[in-house]
Amino acid sequence: MKALVVACLLILSVHGGHYIIPGHSPYDAYHDLHLPHSPPLYPTLASVPPTGFTCLGRNPGYYADIETGCQAYHRCEYNSAASFLCTNGTLFNEQFQVCDQFYNVRCGSPYIDL
Repeated sequence: MKALVVACLLILSVHGGHYIIPGHSPYDAYHDLHLPHSPPLYPTLASVPPTGFTCLGRNPGYYADIETGCQAYHRCEYNSAASFLCTNGTLFNEQFQVCDQFYNVRCGSPYIDL
């Protein structure tokens, strides 16, 4: 009986993706991520800024630049780098080697932690 009451309360308290807390406005986590914020939840760079990133001692490949919040990334080959910038709203995902939505990227975290 107690489980049935708890189940009914859960069904009534979550409606259409909105969490309803008695006495408060409905909360929708989806729109917290997707509506414009001031300041934005991700970096909004116009060009690749100078940072301390270096390719020395790295294997050839693509690497996110942590100092730019992973919006910039670099292609390392033979100790030289070519730098690129993901569009606003996306960050470089080293695991998949693509610019991905900002909420899918944990900048600076090892893959195991994802």
